[in-house]
Amino acid sequence: MDIDDFLDKEIGGEEKPEVIETTKEEKDAVKWYFSLWDKVSEAKFSWNDEIYTELDKAAKKVKEELSGLSSKIQGQKNVIKRLIDRAFKELRNKDYEAAAKIYSEITDMRNSFPDFFLEEKKAINKEIFQLYEKLHDQIDSKFIDDLNESLAKVDKLIRNSFSSIKLGKIEPAKDFYETALETYKNLPNGFLGQKLELGNGLLALYKELSIHMQIKNLQQELDKKSLAGYKFVDSGANLKLLSEIIKNKVERPRSSAFSYLKDISTEERSHIHNKTLLDKLVARKLDRAKINLKKGLNLEAKKNIDAILKVDPENKEAKVLLSSVPVEY
Repeated sequence: MDIDDFLDKEIGGEEKPEVIETTKEEKDAVKWYFSLWDKVSEAKFSWNDEIYTELDKAAKKVKEELSGLSSKIQGQKNVIKRLIDRAFKELRNKDYEAAAKIYSEITDMRNSFPDFFLEEKKAINKEIFQLYEKLHDQIDSKFIDDLNESLAKVDKLIRNSFSSIKLGKIEPAKDFYETALETYKNLPNGFLGQKLELGNGLLALYKELSIHMQIKNLQQELDKKSLAGYKFVDSGANLKLLSEIIKNKVERPRSSAFSYLKDISTEERSHIHNKTLLDKLVARKLDRAKINLKKGLNLEAKKNIDAILKVDPENKEAKVLLSSVPVEY
C-alpha cells in the first residue's frame, strides 16, 4: 500500500478544507487581457490607439479582479506553512492518521491555487514535498512493522500447533492452525521470500494434522468394531505401518483410509488392524502413564499401566513404569 492508498483509506469521506475558488469574472478578465495581445501581433508595427487603450483598460481590470485573490493566496500560503509544522509534529508523535489528514488538507489548498499563480504554487510545493517524503517513509515503516508482526504471529501459531500435537492435544492444535491460516491469507503484499518459507511450515502442519485426524477417525472406527466383539490377537505391532497407510491416504485425497484397506486381502487387513491399532493404543497409554507420573498422579498412572498389561502382559516398558510407581499410590 502506498501513501495515496493510505490517504484514501484513512480520510476518505472527511469534510474537505476551505479552498480558493476563482470567480468567472476573474477568469474572464485574465482571458480577455491575453486575447488582446493577439490583436497587437496582427497590427505589426502599425499604431492602433484603440488596441492600446483596450489593453491598458484590461490590465487595470485584471489587477482589480486579482488584488483580492492575491491576498487570499498569501493567506493560504501562511496557513499551509502552519499546517506543515503541525503535520511534522504529528509524525514525531507517530500519529500517522492525523498527519495524513493534514497532508490531504494541504494539497487541497495548494491545488486550488489558480494556474496564473504558478510562482506561488511552485514555492510552496518545495515545503509540501518535504512533508510528503517524511510521511511516505514513516507510513512505509509502519506497514513494514505491521507485516513483520503478522509474520511473527503466524510463525508462533504454527509452532504452538506442532507443540500441541506432540502433547496429544489435537483440538488446540487445530485452533492454532486455523488462526494461522486465516492470518496468513490476509497478509498484505511484500516479503514474498518470508511468506514462501512460512507457507512451507503451514503446509507441513496441514499434512501433519490431516494424518492425525485420519488416524483418529480410523481408531474410532476400529474401536466400534472392538466394542462389537472384535478381539486383538497380536501385540507385536508398530505405528509406522498405520502411519504409512494414512500418509497414502493424504496423497490420495479422494479415497479414504478404509477404501485403501479394502484394496488388500481380508487376512492382511485383519493383521494390520490387530497390530497397528493395539500398538497405537498401548503407546498412548504409556504416554499418559508417564505424564501422570511426572504430575504425581500415581493412581491414574497405575490405571494406565494396568490397562496395558491387561492386553500385553509382557510389555517391558509398562513393567518398568509399574516398578517406578510409589507404593503409596
